[in-house]
Amino acid sequence: MMRSTFPWSPSRGRWRGIPLKRSVAAFGLLVACRGGGDAAGGGGGGGGCRGEEIDFDCETRGQEFFQRSQQEVTPLLSPVPDRGPYPVALQLTEEGVRRLLEGAVADQEIPFTGELQLAFATATFQPESDPILSFAEVSGCRNCILFSLDFGLDLASGDTPISSGPGKVELSIPLRLEADEAAGVSTLIADYSQAEVQYLELFIYGIDSKDHDALTGALKVLITERVQEQFEPVSLLELGSWVIGQGQIRLLARELIVQPEDDKLVLGMHTNLPLPDGTGLDLAGPLPGDYPMAVSMDTRLFLTMSHRMFDEGEIARRYDESGNPDPMGTYGVTLTELAGNVNGNPQLDSEFRVWRIQEGYCGYADAVMPLDVKINNTRTGIDITPGPATLIAGEGAGAAALEEQDLVEENQDLIETFRADLASAVGNTVNYDSLDLEGSTIVFAVDEVTVDPAAINSYLNFEVYADENDGS
Repeated sequence: MMRSTFPWSPSRGRWRGIPLKRSVAAFGLLVACRGGGDAAGGGGGGGGCRGEEIDFDCETRGQEFFQRSQQEVTPLLSPVPDRGPYPVALQLTEEGVRRLLEGAVADQEIPFTGELQLAFATATFQPESDPILSFAEVSGCRNCILFSLDFGLDLASGDTPISSGPGKVELSIPLRLEADEAAGVSTLIADYSQAEVQYLELFIYGIDSKDHDALTGALKVLITERVQEQFEPVSLLELGSWVIGQGQIRLLARELIVQPEDDKLVLGMHTNLPLPDGTGLDLAGPLPGDYPMAVSMDTRLFLTMSHRMFDEGEIARRYDESGNPDPMGTYGVTLTELAGNVNGNPQLDSEFRVWRIQEGYCGYADAVMPLDVKINNTRTGIDITPGPATLIAGEGAGAAALEEQDLVEENQDLIETFRADLASAVGNTVNYDSLDLEGSTIVFAVDEVTVDPAAINSYLNFEVYADENDGS
């Protein structure tokens, strides 16, 4: 059993089974006078009171508590930072972007159709296959995706057909972000109005475009102009902020990064929470398995998020004798640490301090508590479940509880509310699902969640379904 550094050790038989608050009070009364002999727990030195122990000085402990609480106050930033590194990232594979595109353009034409007026005929082109999407290096457009498809070309003079033939095209589509900080909304847009033909081949009227570079080049320019005139930007995905607290915390997508070598598109996201130096995800490497989407969060943001929830009253700072939130309560809580488990276990490790700051016998006790992270039974989200709180150190009133750790297990009422509120705040943060697609519904399933000291990664599967039109 771990021992307190406090010089007094009460008899286990004397304190066992006594409720924590009464044992603390009794212990404080005993140590208020540290005479000699057996009563002092150490021989020699003569008896008599030597004055109030500082460990039980409520004014001192109260000042320490309020100073620590003030250090945890979390004013929000304005504006939301617009540069990395990023504490949150949404990652999509080619397959994930394809599903979003299909949902976004379900009722629209594939952006490769039109009519060209040539010197001797009218040329009409239209797709003859669904586009194949890919991530690739595109000169002059680092955030482009490619559409590859087959198309048909028809030549006619007036109403008289002249010829027709097959073709293949690669069309680059720029992606970009738009952010509305006031609304806390970011939008991923496929800008068809800036689409550009990157590769073209066709065979018509006995002419193979591979043998006529000048003709091919001219057609690429003309077709590009026609596509840009005919099609407009399309919203692929709308990303909202966290739904947590009083709605003041913002989460905005600030950078779009296409990583062809890793087969993924990354949306780097920032928040108006003031995060510690060094916060930021390592976004290198492909997604594991066949997951089309991942949401990653730097574990360092959870402590700051939780401190903010104290500020907003979502987590109580002070409690009464029965463990109920009370702004004038005898007990207080500060949160020292909240981080990913160093051994890679599926949990966040928290350390917090419970203070007694008034009504005599004041002190504090430090405790640790795991927050287990696992997928819920319906695979629709992640459950955050607080484990038992274990006392690890204390001074003054906290030292008595340390000597009787079994009493902590029997008297969890002082921290039960705090445990539940902390788990709720972390759960609302991890379960970021404020994703929307106009005209469609996205249904998510959480397939896997991993926790390490640096990040929590949620690997998602999803399907996009067009909303039914009721005709109203």
